[in-house]
Amino acid sequence: MAKIRFVTPQGRAKYPWLNKPDTQFSADGVYSTYLIMDAGQAADFKQLVKDTGLNAFGAKAKYSVPVETDEETGDFVAKFKSKYVPTFIDSAGEVIDPEVVPSIFGGSVLSVAGEVYPYAVSGKKGISLRLNLVQVIDPVSGGEGAGNPFGVVEGGFVKADAPAPAPATNAQPSTDDDDDDFDF
Repeated sequence: MAKIRFVTPQGRAKYPWLNKPDTQFSADGVYSTYLIMDAGQAADFKQLVKDTGLNAFGAKAKYSVPVETDEETGDFVAKFKSKYVPTFIDSAGEVIDPEVVPSIFGGSVLSVAGEVYPYAVSGKKGISLRLNLVQVIDPVSGGEGAGNPFGVVEGGFVKADAPAPAPATNAQPSTDDDDDDFDF
């Protein structure tokens, strides 16, 4: 079968494992991300996945696909994965040196390229979206040391307005063994 290649429209990453592999279920690790895309912009990609399934399995076949429509927003969500480190591309179309790939957290704006792969293994049929390339459009970094994510709120609490803490006392804890004050 010929390779079925795709390039997604821009979307927001959800649960990305792109900088390092997720090893929770595989010792070798898996690189993956969900990509949340505008349904209108993802219509061609959605049709490609649907057509691949129809061509591979037929109209009445049951098979799994790593795509869904978010019922609240109407956005199209797809999951992409690979055993291999994807190649990262910047917004100008240039390959990013692996040593300087930015940390990619949920909310990062990305586009993904890869292959739609139909499979039938041990009685299970489905479509896999193989991840080959990731275009980093607007990375969102997070985690420890990420700085202060909050802006200034006019008229709110300011630490200089806080009363000074009460001085510490040297009171010793009571040694009274009377347990009558407690209900257990």
